[in-house]
Amino acid sequence: MLTPPESPPPAEEPPAWAVRQALSDLPSGSETSVVTALAWHLADAAAERFQERHDEYDDPDQGGEA
Repeated sequence: MLTPPESPPPAEEPPAWAVRQALSDLPSGSETSVVTALAWHLADAAAERFQERHDEYDDPDQGGEA
């Protein structure tokens, strides 16, 4: 007996806060794909800022941990 092929897992969605921000930044009626793309961009930028801030605290030359 053959088993039906499994459907691919659903694509991960951007964080809700990023979707809300994207919806408020874009004109009303923007396509879902545009909203999702901007939301991912906002989430990635926030993660990058957080990582840079974290790296600063770990840098001994900047008074961080050794």
